[in-house]
Amino acid sequence: MVLKSFDELKKQLKTTSAAPKKVVVANPVDKQTLTAVMTLKEEGLLNPVLVGDKKVISELMSELKHDDLSVDIIDIIGDVEIAEKAVSIIKSGLGDVLMKGHIQTRDLLKAVVNKESGIRDSDTLSHVAINEIPYYHKLLFLTDGGMLLTPDVDAKEKLLNNALSLTKKLGYKQTNVGVLDASENVNPKLQASLDANELKERFTKQADTSIFVEGPISLDLSLSKDIAKEKEYDSPVSGEVDILLVPDIVSGNLLGKSMMTFGQGKMAGLVLGATVPIIITSRGSTVEEKMNSLMIACAM
Repeated sequence: MVLKSFDELKKQLKTTSAAPKKVVVANPVDKQTLTAVMTLKEEGLLNPVLVGDKKVISELMSELKHDDLSVDIIDIIGDVEIAEKAVSIIKSGLGDVLMKGHIQTRDLLKAVVNKESGIRDSDTLSHVAINEIPYYHKLLFLTDGGMLLTPDVDAKEKLLNNALSLTKKLGYKQTNVGVLDASENVNPKLQASLDANELKERFTKQADTSIFVEGPISLDLSLSKDIAKEKEYDSPVSGEVDILLVPDIVSGNLLGKSMMTFGQGKMAGLVLGATVPIIITSRGSTVEEKMNSLMIACAM
C-alpha cells in the first residue's frame, strides 16, 4: 500500500474494522486543537482523553458546539502537571497517541523523556513531516526539519529508521529513500555528501529488500523521472521517492515550508521515537494540519 493523499487515508480509516484509537491531548484549550480532535471523534475515527482545566475545556467545547459528546476530561492545572499526567496515561497503556495542545513543547517532551516515568522508546526522537503536494503523485515524508539540529551520520541513520518505522506501520511494502544533497555525485569536501554515501552503503548491506536508499541525490532527481532520464541518471528512487532525508534542520525546515507555501501543499507532522506517535504542531497550525496529523498517528 502507498498513500496518495490525506483523503485516501481518511477513507481507509473509516473502512477499517479496528476500534478507534485513544488520543491523549495535553491541554486542549485552543480552538484549533479541540476542533480537530472533536471533529474526528464525531466521524468515529478516534476517542479523545482531554487533560487540563475541566472548566476551561468544557466552556470551549460548548462554544464550539461539541458539548453534546461524551468525552473523558482529566481535570488538572499547570503545564508541567498536565504534561506529566498525559504521559502517565500513555505509560499505563490507556492511550495510543499523545497530542500537544496549548502547552510548552519543552514541558511535554521533558515528561516524555523522563527516565523513570517517560515513554521514550529510542535514544533519538525525531520529526517526520508528511506532505501532500499537487506536483507529486503520493504522500512525501520529510525528516528531520523539526528536532535534530545538525545530526551526524549515526544520528541520521537513527532518524531514518524512525521514519521507516512509520511507513512500515502504515502498510508500505516498499519504501524508497532519497538522502538529499546538492548533487548526485559524492563530494569529499561536503559532509552531507559523505554522509549520504555512507548511509546508502549501510542500508545496502542490510538484508531488508523492502527498503531502497539512494544517496547522495538531488531533490529534482528524487522527484522527477523525466529529469533523471534527461540527466541519464538511473535509480529506482527517481520519481518514486517516499522519504526525503535532509542534511540538517535548516534545510528540512526550508524545504517543508516551501512545499506548503510555493507548492500549495498540505501537511501533517509526527514526533517518533516514543512508545506512541506524538503530535507536536505549532500554535499557528491549521485545524486541517492537526487533523491530518491525527489521522496519520491513528493509522500507525
